[in-house]
Amino acid sequence: MGSDFPPQFKTLIDTWDTKCVFRRDNTRLTTTGWNGYGPNEYRAFKYLTPKLRLDEHSLSNEQVMARSFHMVCSPQRCISIITGVIARRKLLAPDEPRPIFVWEPVPDLCTPEEFERLREAAAIVDVVSPNAEELESFFPSTSHPIPRNEMVARLLGLGSEGALRTALVVREGALGCTTYVDGDMLHLRAFHQTSTRVIDPTGGGNAFLGALAQGLTGIVSETVPEQLAGNRKSLVSQRKNLLLALVHAIIAAGYAIEQVGMPTVSVLEPDTWNGERYQTRFAAYLDREQSHISNQLQ
Repeated sequence: MGSDFPPQFKTLIDTWDTKCVFRRDNTRLTTTGWNGYGPNEYRAFKYLTPKLRLDEHSLSNEQVMARSFHMVCSPQRCISIITGVIARRKLLAPDEPRPIFVWEPVPDLCTPEEFERLREAAAIVDVVSPNAEELESFFPSTSHPIPRNEMVARLLGLGSEGALRTALVVREGALGCTTYVDGDMLHLRAFHQTSTRVIDPTGGGNAFLGALAQGLTGIVSETVPEQLAGNRKSLVSQRKNLLLALVHAIIAAGYAIEQVGMPTVSVLEPDTWNGERYQTRFAAYLDREQSHISNQLQ
């Protein structure tokens, strides 16, 4: 960051009971972005100051040994970062398992010209997650729009010997998300089904993918109801943590969009955000959506 960091912001971050690295560089401005919104979920984004690119060399030894990583970058940088992170981990702890990599293609490179590079990078991550508009942008615009299932088949190489095992998670804003893996599909509705409590959607996607990356490590405590966990469809059985992680992602995104800035965390009640415990929302969501999810897993 460029200038001195206001002490009140650090005090706020301390209440989150998490770690935050401050990188001071008084020779440059702090990377700042602008989000614009319009009707029909129109979104726009641009940088207002030069962006600071982080790579595997920007991470401390402790950070590079994390269980999961979320990246927003080009296909080329995605491959470079993963290669670098794995190389550093092998030097530090050769026997440690491979971490989870969740990749969000940078929006301005979601173009037909980048499609083959998209597939190359998608082949080495656990999850690739464009939003619906970004996925469509990888395909040429024609008078006859390409159906979603055809886009998915081309990206994942379904029906071919080189089919990708990657999970494709398409973020769909107020409609939730749709996940494609091993030829199967699962749609999850958004936590908020009306706009009453949605104040600012900024950060919803990052919260979603950060929670997804964390959930895929398998270290979270919540469980999926027996009716869902016992289903043998490959979406669940071959990716045992995927359904659980997706629900965590939905819940986290719901908190992120209820205000401008960060949710309010209670200092008195553990894991209580905006006045409601995380576990309460998690259970309420699964109770509400169990039929919708179960019908798709039959």
